[in-house]
Amino acid sequence: MMNKFTSSTRFGTRGASRHQRICLKGFTLIELLVVISVIGLLVTIMLPSLGRARGLARRVACAGNLHAIAVGFRMYLDSSNDIMPYAAEMPSLGLVYSGATIPYPRIVDVLAKSVEDGNTFKCPADTEPAAKTGKTYFESEGSSYGYWTIHGGQHVDRGFLTDRFGAANVPVMNDYEAFHGEPGTLGSANYLFADCHVGDMID
Repeated sequence: MMNKFTSSTRFGTRGASRHQRICLKGFTLIELLVVISVIGLLVTIMLPSLGRARGLARRVACAGNLHAIAVGFRMYLDSSNDIMPYAAEMPSLGLVYSGATIPYPRIVDVLAKSVEDGNTFKCPADTEPAAKTGKTYFESEGSSYGYWTIHGGQHVDRGFLTDRFGAANVPVMNDYEAFHGEPGTLGSANYLFADCHVGDMID
């Protein structure tokens, strides 16, 4: 009885050893190459989608920044009887506009009391240095968003443009460039309008 039990146990052990050897054999070279090829194909398929998702996330974050600026802009208007501020479109140029004796200030400085965090003016997609300055717009202008200087000193609802087209259709700030897509395409740039909503110029 003892011998039979021992023999059975040894047989089971030998069987398990063969099974383990089969499992431990692993992938053949061909199987490994197939797996690598499949992974490479999946990565190739997924990369464009990941890039689009990242771009969309940046655009949404950019719009969020402009919404925060809109709140600060409205606060400024409340304290100025709805008269829009004088501010430079491209502060780094140091232009002296007609009727002024010194360059207009940066919009980030004009709204500093109501938008305390200067990074709010930085678009996440403003990452490429401009050809002329070698810097991003945020680095050279203090903001990724250009202010429409033409509005300076005008009433938000009765200005030269807002009176004609309506505050909801007249931008006051926008991305300096089409940071979020091909220029002229839907969603390529975000705009802050005079009625303080954020949207696109292209419907």
